[in-house]
Amino acid sequence: MSSPERITTRTILNELLLLANLEKGLGYTVKALALFPGRAIREYLFENRDRMTRPFPFLVLVVAVATFMTTEFLMSGEEVWRDVEASIHQKKLPEQAATILHWITIGMKKYMNLFFLSSLPFLALGTYLFFREKGYNLAEHLVINCYIYSFQTVLYIIFIPFMKWGDWIGIAFSGLLAAYTFYAYVRTFEQRFWPGFWKCIGVYFFSQVASGFAFLIIGAIAWVWLSL
Repeated sequence: MSSPERITTRTILNELLLLANLEKGLGYTVKALALFPGRAIREYLFENRDRMTRPFPFLVLVVAVATFMTTEFLMSGEEVWRDVEASIHQKKLPEQAATILHWITIGMKKYMNLFFLSSLPFLALGTYLFFREKGYNLAEHLVINCYIYSFQTVLYIIFIPFMKWGDWIGIAFSGLLAAYTFYAYVRTFEQRFWPGFWKCIGVYFFSQVASGFAFLIIGAIAWVWLSL
């Protein structure tokens, strides 16, 4: 069997046109990402793209399900905002800051997974920088992180009905998420334990700083707009 062409930005744009084809390989994709993510992702990238659901339709599906379940099982944004609003009045924040915080609070609760999704390009850039020796291009890193993030979202969907049981559920979920992410990166990029561990830490901090800086710029623009 001949190897498929390498993933490029054009490939990603073409896949976005195939969002209706979500059923192919869905069960196999979830199982493969859970048990052998590295092998499954490399198979999709370089060997056979017939068995797994395409990464971006898969991502759209699981994020949509997770967003719906967040609104059904977790405290609403307005409920959270009432607690935040009381703190704002005590600290006497400027009106622009209060408005921006209101948008963030409501949006984060209602569209939590979409907010996390916005960090995906920064994660892809992070793995591109820290695992550059593997020779994957940036588009392939985006596919890798898309699959890993999608399975993280599957785990979130499984855990979300139990989140109200107590804080320990959230702690257990966070631990499982971190362990899976490390496992998936190490397997995908074929790393030894400690080098892979430190590179994963680097990817995490890079993505957090980069996405935080992007949100800071957006917040500054919103502040200026509200001040006009």
